[in-house]
Amino acid sequence: MPLAATFAGMNRIFLAALAWLVIAGCAFKDQEADLVVHNARIITLDEAGSVHQAMAVRDGIILELGPEREILNRYRAKETYDAAGQVVYPGFIDGHCHFFGYGLNKQKIDLSGTRSWNEVLERTVAYAKAHPEKEWILGRGWDQNLWADKATPVNDSLNRLFPDRPVLLQRIDGHAAVVNQVALDRVGLTASSVIAGGILEVRDGRPTGLLVDNAVDVFQKIFDDADEATKRKALLDAQTDCFAKGLTMVCDAGLDAGTIELIRTMQREGVLKMRVYAMVADRPANLAHFAGKGPLREERLVVRAVKVYADGALGSRGALLLKPYADTPEAGHGLQLQSRAHLDSVAAWCKVNGFQMATHCIGDSANRLVLDVYAKALGGTNDLRWRIEHAQCVDPSDMPLFGRYNVVPSMQPTHATSDMAWAAERIGTERLANAYALRRLKEQNGLIALGTDFPVEAIDPLGTYRAAVARTSDAGAPAGGFQPGDALSAQDALRGMTIWNALAAFAENELGTLEPGKRADLTVLDRDLLDLRPELIGKARVKATFVAGERVH
Repeated sequence: MPLAATFAGMNRIFLAALAWLVIAGCAFKDQEADLVVHNARIITLDEAGSVHQAMAVRDGIILELGPEREILNRYRAKETYDAAGQVVYPGFIDGHCHFFGYGLNKQKIDLSGTRSWNEVLERTVAYAKAHPEKEWILGRGWDQNLWADKATPVNDSLNRLFPDRPVLLQRIDGHAAVVNQVALDRVGLTASSVIAGGILEVRDGRPTGLLVDNAVDVFQKIFDDADEATKRKALLDAQTDCFAKGLTMVCDAGLDAGTIELIRTMQREGVLKMRVYAMVADRPANLAHFAGKGPLREERLVVRAVKVYADGALGSRGALLLKPYADTPEAGHGLQLQSRAHLDSVAAWCKVNGFQMATHCIGDSANRLVLDVYAKALGGTNDLRWRIEHAQCVDPSDMPLFGRYNVVPSMQPTHATSDMAWAAERIGTERLANAYALRRLKEQNGLIALGTDFPVEAIDPLGTYRAAVARTSDAGAPAGGFQPGDALSAQDALRGMTIWNALAAFAENELGTLEPGKRADLTVLDRDLLDLRPELIGKARVKATFVAGERVH
């Protein structure tokens, strides 16, 4: 090759390289971002299963994900977060909880973990002495299934200890309570009172103080009448604890219109940063408030569901069963809390007003009843995403109805690991084999919404994950897991806490995966759940929580 041609070729290469350097130099940090997250393992959960090292965020929205060097070179950021090699997930969502109720409970006597009725009484007396200003003594959290004497308590001792102050002590699930005689007198309940869908226990011609399901709701006005300062504190307390556990959104299963408006106000003030998918409690005043307006959608608040109760809870024998309870046949089949006519009327209201129907169903009879209500209203394949909350005990012949009518199973994996010590005795081994069936119900539509039902269970997405994948308690029991055939895969459990919860709340275009254009809600853990052996899940720790690109924990 002639020397001149060689130099000409080299010159072209030099000029091209120089041009690239000029362009690259001009492009260096030429884009603005509010936040750059880097030195991370970002699990996007997108359809391709992408994993990235860095992310840029502006105005709460993800701009770009990619290699560390590219993102750092391209963006000038007001704030950077060095994840120190830790793992970033889409913000965890609790698909079914009682966010506001949990906050209120923090202002009551904590009766969780008590080992006897005497211990419940001791805590109650101590609280009453410390708070002479309280008109009502309120507590929650006892569970007779944890006691040596598993008999359900009555109010003889409460009457002696509190002859003048009303006392209401709720079971951990909220579906049963013991009240003293003063409390019964305050609301006018007597031995002759009849409460549809509830039990007011009477022995020897007088109330024992034990209330179940709709009988407990007679006292609901105590909570509804809480002043605004109490409600604000409850919401902020709940938010603090949820952010510490990596939650960025909660689905609150049953709120009155006034509390929803307070949430809206506090979010607009900027003090309540938690995203809330609010289910309207099934009461006439609440439905009247939203009738004709359609769903409410704001940046951090969506109101698009009505929470209905079909039955009670298994722990208090209020779940509605096809056959009587195995351990107490005299208790019958449990309780149907709403009539078929009422369930049909709510379904019709939801169809007309564009709301999702979300119904609490624990027992196999309640699930069958509500699936039939849904079938009549929905008519077939649809994208209305009506939900059954808990779906705890479902007859196998009814499981295909979830798929036929596109009903979303919204389940709480830790219910299985909490109930496993006594569930077989309560409903028998045959029914138990078809209870807590996460995998089989997930297969009906290819998705499942996962939550905790806190404060019934602890606020703990990692506990949800462990119970879904390993089917074990915090202590790792039982070996091999409880009914492991219905465990979820690691990927599906994580999807159930993120994108599938977003889908169940009509938020899949904004939340649930980490992709450009979606909101930058992030949960940072010190290890990758997808690579952990089951016994190590409990060692994972939340290191940071971001909502819309703002670090909130």
